[in-house]
Amino acid sequence: MPIGYLQARKGVRLQGDLVTIDVANDVAGGTQILFAQSTYAAQIGTRTFRIKRIKGLNDAGANTLVHIGVGAVGAVGVGIIPPLYTFNGLNFDFVEGDLPEVEVNGDLMVWAEAVDIYIQVEVEEIG
Repeated sequence: MPIGYLQARKGVRLQGDLVTIDVANDVAGGTQILFAQSTYAAQIGTRTFRIKRIKGLNDAGANTLVHIGVGAVGAVGVGIIPPLYTFNGLNFDFVEGDLPEVEVNGDLMVWAEAVDIYIQVEVEEIG
């Protein structure tokens, strides 16, 4: 696979927190923060990032789609990559080669069509 423009720019890899999308946290299909954008206003400003890995577990009781995008907490989000199809009762692990090359300049949000989903993201901050 040829190296794209974004892959040629290297940054710092960071793990996001483990996020639980469940009935208590899912506000009428609204979004939750999967990874908060780093802001160091006094030093370097806001940092952009690329998604490198998405992993988790589907414990929803059904196969479901997980959406990754941008937006506001609790609101309907705007997807930045195609929805990820996950299978009931199985873990999932989408690596760099499986994901489109997208640079994000804002908080990364997640929402699912069925809950309970446990999900974590690894990103590369590039500034």
